[in-house]
Amino acid sequence: MRRYLGFAFIVLVLGACAKSIIEDSNESDFVIKAGTVCGWCAQNDTLTIDGSKIRYVNFIQCNTTNPSVKKTGEIDQESLNQLKASLDFAEFKKLDMNSCNVCVDGCDDWITIKNGVESHTIRFSRNDPKLQPIKAFVESLSSLKEKYRTAN
Repeated sequence: MRRYLGFAFIVLVLGACAKSIIEDSNESDFVIKAGTVCGWCAQNDTLTIDGSKIRYVNFIQCNTTNPSVKKTGEIDQESLNQLKASLDFAEFKKLDMNSCNVCVDGCDDWITIKNGVESHTIRFSRNDPKLQPIKAFVESLSSLKEKYRTAN
């Protein structure tokens, strides 16, 4: 009997710890990551939007450990709402795109969207006609990324 009580106590303690870890998690239900990767180390950047937080990093000249540009901030609610409004997540999930222009020293853009438990990634060429269903979203996201890329 004592053995069972000890085991039950351990299970309760571990369960309480696991629950607090899950509750303390600040992971957003909606995360957008987008970037560009180019051959010859010409460009390798990522823009991440997680809740109202935004982060831009750019690695140049094959330096993949220390970004040459790193900017963080808050995205204003209006810009975030406009970006979300331009996204048709159902259409985004339908896209099956995995280009490899970087394989021949070109550039690939990529977008990953996490929406709750769903996640989808595409890698594409900028002018690919398959992007038509989400073109407004891609253009809005590219504009936002460019803003952070060029801002001081």
